[in-house]
Formats: sequence, structure tokens, C-alpha cells
Amino acid sequence: MAPYIPQSYLPNLKKYKYQAVDKSLISQYVLKEYWNQLVKIFPLTMAANMVTLLGALHIIAAMILNHIYAPNLEEECPRWVYFAHAACVWIYGSFDAVDGKQARRTGTSSPLGELFDHGCDSLVVTLIMLLNASVFQLGETWWTVALVFFALANFYMATMEEYHTHVLFLGYFSGPVEGILCFTLAAMATGVYGPGFWATDVVGLLPQTLAARLPHLTLAQSIIAGMGLGLVPTVYASFSNIARACREQQKSTAAAFADAVPFVASISSVVVWLAVSPDVRCNHLVLFLSFVGFAFSYIVGRVIVAHLTGAPFPKLNRMHIPIFVGTANALAPTFGAAKLFDAHNEVVLIWFCLAYTGAQYAHFALEVIDTICNYLDINCLTIKHKPVATAAATSKKSS
Repeated sequence: MAPYIPQSYLPNLKKYKYQAVDKSLISQYVLKEYWNQLVKIFPLTMAANMVTLLGALHIIAAMILNHIYAPNLEEECPRWVYFAHAACVWIYGSFDAVDGKQARRTGTSSPLGELFDHGCDSLVVTLIMLLNASVFQLGETWWTVALVFFALANFYMATMEEYHTHVLFLGYFSGPVEGILCFTLAAMATGVYGPGFWATDVVGLLPQTLAARLPHLTLAQSIIAGMGLGLVPTVYASFSNIARACREQQKSTAAAFADAVPFVASISSVVVWLAVSPDVRCNHLVLFLSFVGFAFSYIVGRVIVAHLTGAPFPKLNRMHIPIFVGTANALAPTFGAAKLFDAHNEVVLIWFCLAYTGAQYAHFALEVIDTICNYLDINCLTIKHKPVATAAATSKKSS
């Protein structure tokens, strides 16, 4: 099996420099001082990646709790569960915001930190959207699918944009800041008023002459529709930034835009699969989207690795296999062929896809982490070589 990072690209790890632009007003004027104080609770002996991991584990805990009380994303949970969801997601977002600060405090910033941070983010984004669907009581419906896919599209475009521009752009409204804040407030509101709050007919509140011309949407559905509309200028901005970077670097803009094809191909296939397999969409959607989440995280992870090492943009890979196979199986009757996995057994195929994607992602993550750690002579979750002078100066400054 070919290595995830060929030897010829490893030297680029030592040349890599993280660059980011954050236009969020909430980051600058509301949360900045909170984050500056929060990072001080972590000892200087704790690795930044451990902070990232601890934050991500809170999302896993919230998802387990949700599976107990709302496995189909439509059941009403005890009110304390919604407050627990709010706390877990807020803690995750807070730890995600300060892991970079912790790396600088300890003088241990490295390309592995960005990979680990964004890798965890790509894994939990699907889970957070499933928690959101549960808070909204969307159930196993197309609205849940849309909620998840809008978030994945936004994440992929941000990663693709960073690959070509070498800068991570966070706009005035971004998932890591405003998105986390909105979910936290939404979950807390649900804990106070109950999930029925999100079933309010928004259009019905408008004047009758205007309401008659609009589709009747609940508050939850209106928010998701707004997300879809908001994705349009976000994607446009990403492509504009990519085009500008390509002109500056004298590279093909068309070739860069084509890098969106792997994501579009996978999401389109998944939509087709769900469209022709209503049993999967209505009865096994959480399981299905869990497998899609692993596949997405792997696809994005390969892009992040390519960005860190200066390697070519990854195209279709082995994570597309279960998606395309499942779609082909679902479409078989359309072309006069029999399904290998019929409607009653299709869940077996989904379990296989989940096992395959989970194992493949684990192999990818462990292999890449091991390769980078060995090359840079660092540890992933502990501090191997503590830069005493830097840490001491930072500690003195903090005190």
C-alpha cells in the first residue's frame, strides 16, 4: 500500500507555516478574553492535541446520551439532556478555540497540531449536526440530511480554499465560533421551552396576504433553509479566493475548481442512494450518516495532509468505494438488475460500510500521525521535548 505521505514530501512539514484570517466580531470583541483566561486552566505540561481530544470527547459523550433518549432524532428528551448537549458542544468549541493558544504557550506548535485539530473537527461536524437535528426534532428526514450536508459542504470548501490559498479564512459567521454559539443557545432554549418550540409555523405569523405566497415552514425548517441560502455566498467567496490565489501563483483556475469534484461526486451519490432507498432514509439514517461522516473525514483529512506537505490535491480515493458501491446497489433495479442487498438487507450493507470507513479512517489517522511524529521527533498527545526557555517565559508572562 502506498504511504499516505511519500518520503519526498516530508521535508515540506518543516517549512509549513500556519496562516489564518478571522473576521468574526464575536471572536474579537466577545470571546477573545474568555479564551485567553480559559487556556490558563491547562498546565504547561499538557500537549495541545490533548486539549483538542478532550474537547472532541465531549461530543462523543453528547452523542451517546442522545442515542439513549432520542435514537431516531424525533423523541423528546428530558430537559436536562438539552442542557447537557449545550454544555458539551460549548466545551468542545471552547477547547477547539484554545488548543492553538496552548501550543504557543508550550512552544510546541507543529503541522501535526493543525492536522489533529481539523481532523477532529471533520469527525465531529456530522455528530454536532445530528445533535442539532435531535434538538429540532427533525427525525430521519430530508431536513436532517440537508442540515448535515450543508455543514459538510461548508467544511469541505473551507479546507479546499485553505489548500489553494494557504490561508484559513473564517468569515463574519463561521461554524467554529458563531455556529457553536448558535447551537448552544438553541439547545438551551429547547431545555427551557421544549422541542415543540421549533415546530412553530413561522409563515403563519406573517400577514395573510404574504403568508399565502410562501411555503409553510416550521422555525427549524426555516433555519435550515436559511443555512442553505447562506451557503451560496460562502461557496462563492471560497471560489473567488481560490481564483485570486491561482492568478497570483500563475496556476490553472479551472484545475483548482475541479478539486470540488470528489466532494460533489460523493454527496451526489449519497443523495441518489437515499432517494431510491426510502427504508434507509426513514429507518437507518443515523447509522447511514455516521458512515458518511467517516468517509467525509477521510476525504478531508487527505486534503489537509496534502496542504501540510505540499502534495498534489487528492482526487477520488478508496473511501469513495463504499459510497459508489452502495449507490450502484440501490440503482440496480432501475437498470433491470437485482439488488445484491435488497430493502430488508440493505442495513447489512450500511453496517459493512460503517465498519470499512471506520477502519480505513483509523488506519489513515494512526499512520499519518506516526509518520509525522517520527519525522519531526515529537509525540502526539504528550510533550516530548519541552522548550524550557519558551515555556518559562510564557508562564512568567501569564502570571
